[in-house]
Amino acid sequence: MIFDLQLFAKESLGHQTSNQLRKGIRSFQKRIAEHFAKIDNPEKFCDEWSQYDDEHREGLLWHWQHEILTFERSIQNRIDELKKRGELP
Repeated sequence: MIFDLQLFAKESLGHQTSNQLRKGIRSFQKRIAEHFAKIDNPEKFCDEWSQYDDEHREGLLWHWQHEILTFERSIQNRIDELKKRGELP
């Protein structure tokens, strides 16, 4: 059986309190900042960076960029839920 985890996560947002949604937004914003820092200076966050070949490095950079997009979607889902509740313009 295959589950659409994004859909499941979206549906569970309706069960969270507004404070939990806001806390989630702040948490994802921090994670985004961390990932941008990793992309800007990977050696600081990955001790083995200099030992990795170019393909491995590109893979890590892609992974961090992909996670940023996922975090941004998660933030937007929470914002949409707060708007649906009339708590955001």
